[in-house]
Amino acid sequence: MVTKIFYVIITVLFYFLAKKINRKKPGLLFSPIILTPVMLIVLLLIMDIPYKEYANGTFPLNKLLDVVTVALAIPLYRNWSFLAKNWRVIVCSLAAGSLIAVVSSILCTYLLAMGKDYMLSIIPRIVTIPIAVSLSESIGGTPAITVLFSMLTCFVGVFIGPAIMKHFSIKHPLSIGMMYGLGAQALGTAKAFKIGEKAGTISSVSYILTAIFTVIWALILTPFIHTLNV
Repeated sequence: MVTKIFYVIITVLFYFLAKKINRKKPGLLFSPIILTPVMLIVLLLIMDIPYKEYANGTFPLNKLLDVVTVALAIPLYRNWSFLAKNWRVIVCSLAAGSLIAVVSSILCTYLLAMGKDYMLSIIPRIVTIPIAVSLSESIGGTPAITVLFSMLTCFVGVFIGPAIMKHFSIKHPLSIGMMYGLGAQALGTAKAFKIGEKAGTISSVSYILTAIFTVIWALILTPFIHTLNV
């Protein structure tokens, strides 16, 4: 019990330390979302703490993700008319985008001869981590690999998102929200909310719908993947 409390406390302390560093050195590379995991990884390696033990100890923090997800219902209610007006564009775009992401993941791992394990593990990379882990387990992937590539997808999406918007002069909240929701999941949604409530709302809806569509495409394509000789 004491050990579990220690894991929770040290995680929270590292987060606030990362925020303090980020105030002095603004930028994505020094953001809490990157610094906190890095510091925790270093601590686990130095103290030789198994990741499963740490994950079990910080279970209460993981459950807070459910609370955050429910809280997204408030801006969703406020912008319901905007969503209803554009539902066809949202659904069709996210269905196509998630399919492209899944197929591109399969093709990349196939061309690089990474094997079926990586192929099945990387498919859920554009899905929010709790769902991605469950999907990876259900189709025969490795959750640890899935989490790694899911986090990398988030970081890359948030990092290149502003550059893409600037280059293509993307200013409509619908486009911004879907881009961040599809490409950077919850982290992208937090970024979208900084731009505006409509963009953040679209992003939250986008990463939820992306998860649904990705599950569908994964279940459809998984039997095909098992027939490949890789």
